[in-house]
Amino acid sequence: MLLSVACLLRPEKSAGLRILSLLSFCVSIQFLYVYFLLKGIYFEPSFLNHLHIPFAWFLGPGMYSLYSVTVREEKFTAFERSFYLPGILLLILFPILHLVLPQIFLSHPIDYFEKGSTSWPDILLLGAYSANLVFYSSIVWQTRAAFQLERLKKDAGARILLFVIIGSGSVTSILVISYLIRDINLLFISVLSTVIYAVAGYLAQIYSPEVFSEMGPSMRDAYRNSRLEGVDTNDLENRLESLMSKEKIYLQEDLSLSILSNQLDIKPYQLSEFLNQRKGTNFAKFVNGFRVAEAVRILQKEEGANILSVAYRSGFNSKATFNLAFKSIQGVSPREYLRKSKVS
Repeated sequence: MLLSVACLLRPEKSAGLRILSLLSFCVSIQFLYVYFLLKGIYFEPSFLNHLHIPFAWFLGPGMYSLYSVTVREEKFTAFERSFYLPGILLLILFPILHLVLPQIFLSHPIDYFEKGSTSWPDILLLGAYSANLVFYSSIVWQTRAAFQLERLKKDAGARILLFVIIGSGSVTSILVISYLIRDINLLFISVLSTVIYAVAGYLAQIYSPEVFSEMGPSMRDAYRNSRLEGVDTNDLENRLESLMSKEKIYLQEDLSLSILSNQLDIKPYQLSEFLNQRKGTNFAKFVNGFRVAEAVRILQKEEGANILSVAYRSGFNSKATFNLAFKSIQGVSPREYLRKSKVS
């Protein structure tokens, strides 16, 4: 809980810190409720005895969002926001359901372990932890390139990352198993292990920050390598150059990332990563570079050329888009470029 507050009070207001604050808060809620369960502490109204369940549904999405903004360096998408809907809906529905059907919250979390009974909140909680494993597995799969033996030998960041994944995965697996076999001792072990593991990681980060600082770059490299796995980047560059320079595919007004990737026989996300990693640009800037160069050739060749006509002949679908792209690359608008050309 202290870590959650500390993340919010940090002077740098980054998305990563806000997500880490949310994660820390949700984990602390899980710990508190395990303590309540072991001590037999219950609340009124009775829905409060199950309020840890909605927060459990935030853990997986929170981990994935943290990975997304720090490793993939991407902003939240509407699709990613939908991951949080189950937790949000449960937070809203629990008090409403209690007002309408209070009897459905009468079971206690301890009943699952001591009486062998299974209530709907128990199923929801197990579903949350299982969903968290799915999110976690997705992160592991997307960074799998970091765990190749040769990379582990020379990359300290990759070794730290492997330690984090093994530790976190083991604790989460023990937690799920404790519910599957109804063993409250395993539940206690999973919580205790998480605390020890988190404290050990925090202390290690304090005393060896230079080692932990390598973990971020390792994950980013692994993510990028895994997206281009199986792609001959040299061959891809040659084919892309041929499409752009010889076939002039950029002259198609409706050219999109999907269309160009189909022409190259790769996935859109692979082309996007290739352009980002190899060319240091994105799809729109890459294509517009060729289109503006084409427009410059036309303007130099045809004296008094119509600006709108040049825009369409260069592959742009509007004059406004053409003007913005032209000015961002050439530093002046097409009309100013023409005027300067005449003066020179």
